[in-house]
Amino acid sequence: MFSLRKVSSLLTIALLLLTATAAYAQVTPSVTVSDQAIENGTVTVDQVVSDGPGWIVIHAQQDGAPGPVLGHAAVQDGENNNVSVEIDVANATQTLYAMLHTDAGQVGTYEFPGADTPVQVDGQVVVQPFAITGGLGGQQAVTPSVTVSDQAIENGTVTVDQVVSDGPGWIVIHAQQDGAPGPVLGHAAVQDGENNNVSVEIDVANATQTLYAMLHTDAGQVGTYEFPGADTPVQVDGQVVVQPFAITGGLEAQATATPEAQPATLPQTGGPTTPWTAALLVVGGALLTVGGLLRLRKRETETVEIDK
Repeated sequence: MFSLRKVSSLLTIALLLLTATAAYAQVTPSVTVSDQAIENGTVTVDQVVSDGPGWIVIHAQQDGAPGPVLGHAAVQDGENNNVSVEIDVANATQTLYAMLHTDAGQVGTYEFPGADTPVQVDGQVVVQPFAITGGLGGQQAVTPSVTVSDQAIENGTVTVDQVVSDGPGWIVIHAQQDGAPGPVLGHAAVQDGENNNVSVEIDVANATQTLYAMLHTDAGQVGTYEFPGADTPVQVDGQVVVQPFAITGGLEAQATATPEAQPATLPQTGGPTTPWTAALLVVGGALLTVGGLLRLRKRETETVEIDK
């Protein structure tokens, strides 16, 4: 009887262990997320079921599939409800993706690309798309613009009051040529969004009385000014974003032509005598002749008087 009880207890324990093992084996990673508006720069994933510690990662859409990572949050083993994830709203798209990743590297440190790869079930990545119903309007309303005031050049620089850029870009200062933007005098990098009081070092020697502040993209290698090249002028409604402004001081003195001093006596050139020069010579010669005759007449008169 004792032996039967012992066997029965062992069987019960074995069944409990099998049940617990089966229950553990039945954990299937999953993600549940609803369409929603972005609030305070975050989105919320309704539920994440993870087999061990992991990460819920929010991706933007690119070519109809998960693209750049916008944000991530840690999840624990098992069920995780209402997980908030802070995202990069500026790069959010109308459709986002909530994807489950492992935390297989250093626990608590997001390592992707790296050890923290996407979780798969039956060969499929555990990911759920969802639509953004609001919270993107502010980003879409950004209109590139340039605001600049008339000013004097100070220490070889000019200052642009405000530059609003849709993404990284360049504010470029042009000299005037034929009443329009001409040669580039200088440029400075600007960030996405509002940039206030942007100083631009310029080539003062080639500055003109009117200059132009023009917004360019930074579409090539970010941080490297490439124009002519990828960093073309920004346009809004088909018009280049540019603002002229007057220089009120600080221009280097322009060299002015000084007429050469004329000699007191014109040099002999050896060329033919001009008509007016010949006339002067004739008149001068006639005056000398008359003067000589008058002196000769005076002498004859004086001689006659002495003889008397």
